Amino acid sequence: MFPTRKQLAFVVLTTSSVARADFLPKNNMAAEDRILRSGPVTEEVFNQVIDEAEAVYGKIVAQHFGAELTINRLWTNSTVNATAKQDGNSWTVDMYGGMARRPEITRDGFALVLCHEIGHHVGGYPYQKNAFFGPKRDWAAAEGEADYFATQACSRLLWKNQGQLNAEYRSIIPAYPKALCDSVWSAQGDQDLCYRQMMANKSIADVNAFGEFFKPNWEKPSKDVVRNTDDGHPASQCRLDTFMAGSLCTKAFEETSIPAKAIDAKKRNSIEGESEAALSSCMSNQGFTAGFRPRCWFKPLIGEG
Repeated sequence: MFPTRKQLAFVVLTTSSVARADFLPKNNMAAEDRILRSGPVTEEVFNQVIDEAEAVYGKIVAQHFGAELTINRLWTNSTVNATAKQDGNSWTVDMYGGMARRPEITRDGFALVLCHEIGHHVGGYPYQKNAFFGPKRDWAAAEGEADYFATQACSRLLWKNQGQLNAEYRSIIPAYPKALCDSVWSAQGDQDLCYRQMMANKSIADVNAFGEFFKPNWEKPSKDVVRNTDDGHPASQCRLDTFMAGSLCTKAFEETSIPAKAIDAKKRNSIEGESEAALSSCMSNQGFTAGFRPRCWFKPLIGEG
């Protein structure tokens, strides 16, 4: 028996009611997956990275936000992306094998992709704006904020007790990002963790730059300055700058709350929301000279914040 027109309309409405927040814009990189089947991230590593994040953030989401975090492991799917979705108290992340198999992706780079998607759920201010049509997106942190959260909060939490592994990056980190880390972190353990993040940052930036002639560079930050905060996907260099900024923020993120989430949805991207976010992130109006959100996507509402 075929569905009626009314039933079909109901299906369309219900299946489109959940907004997605993707790591990358739509792309055709999946077409290469059959050729590039063997990247640095194996299926075993794919699952290990997800296990580590799920063990930590599954508990945080359940205990502090009353929701269930589900990370779908879509290893055989060639999509080169990652996706976060919310439907009430059901919070989902889809992780694809196509992204994991990219030759640019390292184990830690893949972890940052996952952290970015978790950041859409718990990173908070600034938030995405709702489109005139379609499902509401204002539950999700802006793309730049999800990048910032990935290094300022998520990977730092996941890797902070992996001192022996973090220390291995001291001998391979290039001089420029090493100097940046050393300029803000004085303890050896914090420096090592920063070095590890910087290497992962570059892995992700190279995926973001797919098809671009010039690759993102640690030493050449974006000169763009936005007039208003951009909640979409920033340019690849801007995204590298943002991951780096998170690595250089010495302020601890408060994992038990989502900045500005308790504020009415229409007012979250306000001075009130920014003031709340400033409690657990670096802002230049607080005297920070590094580690604040780059101006290539973020426009502060408070001073030069």
